Amino acid sequence: MGSARTIVIGGGLAGLAAATRLVEAGHEVTVLEAAKYGGGRSRSFHDPVLDREIDNGQHLMMGCYHETQAFLRTIGSEDDAVYYQRNLAVKMVKPGGVLVEFSCPALPAPFHLAAGLLGMRGVGIWAKAAALRAGLMLRNEVVRPDDNETCDAWLQRMGQTLELRGAFWEPLIWAVLNEDPLVASAAMLVAVLDRAFMSTRDASRLGVPKRPLSRLYVDHACDYLTAGGAALRFGAAVREIRVEGGRAVGVRLKDGSTLDAANLISAVPPHALLSMLPAQATQHWAFVDVQRLDTSPIINLWALVDRPLFEGPFVGLVGSPLHWVFDRDQIDPLPGSEGNLLSVTISGARSYIDDDPASLEGLFESELRKYFPRRPFELRKFRVVKERRATISHAAGTYHRRPETKSPVPGLLLAGDWTRTGLPATIESAVKSGHDAAAVVLDHQPPRRP
Repeated sequence: MGSARTIVIGGGLAGLAAATRLVEAGHEVTVLEAAKYGGGRSRSFHDPVLDREIDNGQHLMMGCYHETQAFLRTIGSEDDAVYYQRNLAVKMVKPGGVLVEFSCPALPAPFHLAAGLLGMRGVGIWAKAAALRAGLMLRNEVVRPDDNETCDAWLQRMGQTLELRGAFWEPLIWAVLNEDPLVASAAMLVAVLDRAFMSTRDASRLGVPKRPLSRLYVDHACDYLTAGGAALRFGAAVREIRVEGGRAVGVRLKDGSTLDAANLISAVPPHALLSMLPAQATQHWAFVDVQRLDTSPIINLWALVDRPLFEGPFVGLVGSPLHWVFDRDQIDPLPGSEGNLLSVTISGARSYIDDDPASLEGLFESELRKYFPRRPFELRKFRVVKERRATISHAAGTYHRRPETKSPVPGLLLAGDWTRTGLPATIESAVKSGHDAAAVVLDHQPPRRP
């Protein structure tokens, strides 16, 4: 039998953020990860088909990701590892190649948003007026959306035109919430809009990781933790969270061994957490709510084409099931590349998650030829990466099902992008949840080491 001051279950973003914050404060930490690698649902791997290191899903960051930026600084990730725009700018493409461009000038927030909405190219005057109205009302709207209002209902209430919904709002909702606007929570959308547009101009900038995700944060975090005396155990699957006298006291591993701990931080997805808990604990209403959380899938299509199809690191596609297209060779050029590596995201991909690779390849080719008709291309290599449980579903009326950091079981803290962080399930939500869990430990237990 071993012992550890704090055990962190899960080596993804949330778990590594929690462990890093604790080690930084001088705590003894053991990280247990079932897989043989860290990163969870935000990692990279070498793909033999493309002969490139690719992410299991493309991620965008924002200037308002303050917790994420602090985490990357702590672990010593390179200053230039994430490309941030100088000012927010987004290009959307309509069928036939028509561009819709949204660009915010260098004005203080929220005036940069108002000016950007007024200057949108590719939409009509009524769409601009509706966009400006929404931008001005975000700060002073009398009736703020609650979690029971869908994005669709909120957009109607805000008087947003169909043209603007297709060219701006709906791609944003799919990207931020990974859910259909007809069912997604408007409160979750507005939580992001508040952070991005109502504080500073820099908060709304978009950031694209220039390195594969494992090189961006997993490797650096592991090096930092090891240097700080933490124990990292990969391939160490937790089978049971041990509860004695109503308190979490440790874990039992797949190999039958046990570890004791003063504190446990679970940083795994909902289904994994529920499988580890004793049956009696799962009867608590908080964990019953967790059982009611649905998930939403994401499909990433990786394709090597013989030429660039657009200028800039990424574009959105208006009215397409392929929501966003990233050109990795414009983001992180690979010397000697045989073409341009594209990463295409299908959010909320319930309709496509069971399709075979050949069908998805056909969808990719037909959609991109429709949207870039003046850029004929040759598809050289193609790869499909599916995440069936990419995020929880942010359907309206479900936020209350997300648990607080302090679980009903004393000694057990919860982390993960799906916990009640006030944000949708994003990188920032994951890191914030880890920091929140670490803060509870630090509030109650001083570090053991000097």
